[in-house]
Amino acid sequence: MYPWLIPVWQPLQRAVREQHLGHGLLIKGMAGLGKRELAEKLATALLCQHTSNAPCGICHACELTAAGSHSDLHIVGREGRSIGIDAIRELSRIMSESARLGHGKVAVIERAELMTEAAANALLKTLEEPAGEATLILVSSRPERLLPTLISRCQQWLVPLPDTQSALAWLNEQGVQASPSALSVNQGSPLQTLEYLSAGTDDKRLSLLAELAGLGKQPGRLQKVQAGLQEQPVHLVWVQLLLQDALQTALGVRAPLKLADCRQHSALIAQLGPMQLHELHSALLELRRCLQPGQGRPVNAGLQLSQWLHRLQQTLLHS
Repeated sequence: MYPWLIPVWQPLQRAVREQHLGHGLLIKGMAGLGKRELAEKLATALLCQHTSNAPCGICHACELTAAGSHSDLHIVGREGRSIGIDAIRELSRIMSESARLGHGKVAVIERAELMTEAAANALLKTLEEPAGEATLILVSSRPERLLPTLISRCQQWLVPLPDTQSALAWLNEQGVQASPSALSVNQGSPLQTLEYLSAGTDDKRLSLLAELAGLGKQPGRLQKVQAGLQEQPVHLVWVQLLLQDALQTALGVRAPLKLADCRQHSALIAQLGPMQLHELHSALLELRRCLQPGQGRPVNAGLQLSQWLHRLQQTLLHS
């Protein structure tokens, strides 16, 4: 188990052994913290035949769970872009039946925020009238997207971000050299940072932001920068963090930079002044909002980004 999960796991395990858990649980926290592993560990403990020592790891139920073949454990939401009403109705039907091994039934709904409104409403009845020893575990990185009525019927367990030093120490144990900046661009998630560094993406970030900051001196690189930013939505997050550092520098705020390894680039952009930086930052946030799925009519991402970059370039050229 990941070390940052242990402070959450220990009270959960104690609640299982003392039989103090409710029928509905919500495990929440940002993506990349191992919430799925925590939910699976909890499911194993709930199904364990030795409640006072759950999970024992040696009983028949624990062996079946480890093998992924426990007939009373059901997982929904691992695949697909949404969780529809049919999947929830079928889950509710299964959960209403008697446990085959006689020690309760557990359902894990991963990425619970992907439930449609109809699916969420269908789940409400199961939470209100749980059958026997049935337990529903919802896992979500975006709990604000869940119905408030659904959340109110669940015990909530937050998986917090580990502190920076603990996260960096863990990453070092995995054999990668991580910087606070790499952790920042991955919102403090150790697992996402590990994947990011293993893929060599940090070099791309440093190169792309260097070219962005240099647009005032090398305007011919505009199309190359645009192509780099369009590769992945997260690349615009890199730019956002750089602008935030530049604004902080321009305002003279003495606080650690999000991207300390791009200090010279943020210092260069800071010369634009707080007002220009604020306007550019606000425009970037609006651009990111418009490019998100489900935000009304589709927009031409290339055109929108080109206009924003041209605005940045012209501001740099005349600074």
